Amino acid sequence: MKTIKQLRQSGYKVRVFHKRNYNSIEKIGGISKQVAPKGGETYIEITTPCKTFTEAGLSICSDQDLFNRRTGNEIALGRALKTLQSKGYMVSFY
Repeated sequence: MKTIKQLRQSGYKVRVFHKRNYNSIEKIGGISKQVAPKGGETYIEITTPCKTFTEAGLSICSDQDLFNRRTGNEIALGRALKTLQSKGYMVSFY
């Protein structure tokens, strides 16, 4: 499995976005937001070194599952690479 670090070292531009769910909690001073331990999503965008292809992968964590950045990265990266390969671009490392 290719990693984000390997892709970046080979000249690919890899952007990673994590989105978390929040719980609103009423406190004496007002409403406070806290990060929910469950649910969320990871979005990864890969741009090839020649800048001709840009593809993305998305991983959505269920509201019943604990959010894990590493797992989200692996799933989203795999989906983005699969999309690149389906369009005929071969991902290579130096």
